[in-house]
Amino acid sequence: MFDMNQIQQLMGQAQQAQQQMKERLAKMAIQGSAGGSAVQVVVNGNKEVTKITINPTAMEDPEYLADMILAALNSAYAEVDNQVKDSLSGMLGGIDMSQIANLFRQ
Repeated sequence: MFDMNQIQQLMGQAQQAQQQMKERLAKMAIQGSAGGSAVQVVVNGNKEVTKITINPTAMEDPEYLADMILAALNSAYAEVDNQVKDSLSGMLGGIDMSQIANLFRQ
C-alpha cells in the first residue's frame, strides 16, 4: 500500500529542488574562451549567451573569428554541463532515493 503522505512529501521536495535549480541556472555566469582569449563568451546555466568579447586582432580574419567563437561557446557549454551535473548531484543528495523505491515495495 502506498503512503500518500510520503509521496506528497517527496513530490514537494522534488518541486523545491526543481525551483532552486531554475534559479541557480539563471544566475550562473560561465565563461568560455578560445584563441588565447581572442574570443571570450559568457553564458548562463540555460546556455543563453549573455556576453561576447572579441579582441580586435581576431576580426582581421573572419574565418578564424568564426572558429574561435564556436570554440569559446563549446567551451562554455561544456562547463555549464559540468556545473549543472555537480549541482544536481548535490541537490539530489538531500532526497533519499531509497524512500521512493520503498514506496513501491509496500
